[in-house]
Amino acid sequence: MPLYSYKAKDKSGTTVGGSMEAQDSNAVAGRLVDLGFIPISISEKSSAASLKLDNYLLKFQKVKTEDLLVFVRQLSSILEAGVPLLESLDALHEQMVAPYLKTVIASIKRDIQGGTSFSEALSKFPKVFSLPFVAMIRVGEKAGILGDVLDRLAGLLERDYDNVQKIKSATRYPTLVAVTLIVAFLFVITFVVPKFSSVFASSGAELPMPTRILIGTNYVIRQYFYIVIPVLFALVYLFKMLISTPSGKLWWDGVLLKLPVFGQLNRKLTLSRFTRMLSSMLKAGVPILDALLIIKDTIDNRVVSDIIGYMREEVAKGRTLADPMREHNKIIPPLAIQMVSIGEKSGNLEGMLSKVADYFDRDADYMIKNLTPLIEPLMIAVLAVFVTILALGIFLPMWDLIKVYQQ
Repeated sequence: MPLYSYKAKDKSGTTVGGSMEAQDSNAVAGRLVDLGFIPISISEKSSAASLKLDNYLLKFQKVKTEDLLVFVRQLSSILEAGVPLLESLDALHEQMVAPYLKTVIASIKRDIQGGTSFSEALSKFPKVFSLPFVAMIRVGEKAGILGDVLDRLAGLLERDYDNVQKIKSATRYPTLVAVTLIVAFLFVITFVVPKFSSVFASSGAELPMPTRILIGTNYVIRQYFYIVIPVLFALVYLFKMLISTPSGKLWWDGVLLKLPVFGQLNRKLTLSRFTRMLSSMLKAGVPILDALLIIKDTIDNRVVSDIIGYMREEVAKGRTLADPMREHNKIIPPLAIQMVSIGEKSGNLEGMLSKVADYFDRDADYMIKNLTPLIEPLMIAVLAVFVTILALGIFLPMWDLIKVYQQ
């Protein structure tokens, strides 16, 4: 169907504009009248094929989390003020700066004007709006609490964004040190070692092991770089292929949960996200089996995702949520399991899940704040090994040369 742009007046006499798919201009006019608008002008904008191509390309674009957070928070505030959904989207579309999200909002508006529900329009952009997001919106639409649901979703997005920013801030200094060490090592191997190696070779003295390692590394890099670089890329590609398989991803996600410091932090953040989403979806009225199924497909860590899938199977059999959790107490802390059990017995599972998420968030915040002090000893150890190898590799043969010349 063709795409038409239009101008119309609402009940208050305000002129509004937009676009809509329809068979012809008469169908657009009829739709506008049904929505309570008085058509002023209608003109064909683009073909349906062009529109479908735009929507297809949009699916591969990414929206920044902070832009999405602002959009959801503002939409929640406008809806709770009593403004209709289409007018709210119009207002946000006009002021949106992010080009991708602006186009997404325009597409959502067109779908809603064409009779599609808000949740269905959002589901066309899975890269922007996750499965739990769409599920909660669907429930909010049916229950008439869309503004409240959007406010909860904004809270979830805000917590995820804050956690990512905190981790980036905590790891910025260690990353800078690591990159500096690598650059320094390559500089020494490429420019410093060759100047000393010719002197060492002419002396005829037996070179110590650290020196032979440095000279050998320099030789490999300079003579076989055209082989080393493709091999490195091939190894990275093979590793990515490995972890893209179900068994490979399960293995790698298990390794990530067992890493020193980072494994524990990853586990707390993943469990926080799980319990927070489950709490929000239950509060929004999503049945627990549906909520667990949606969250299972959303959690990125395969180990935790499989545990959630097992929880759903056991809950479907009539067991409580805490029962299957107890079988995985190496991943889920006993205190969290006990809190979930109390929540189920008191009839306030969603409220207790929110408190469990707060518990994980506090622990994760504490770990993130202390991340740099925890990493510093490892950084010092790596730096010490690096400096020791360079010092021994260069100065040991120099001392041997001095001894030779003294004789």
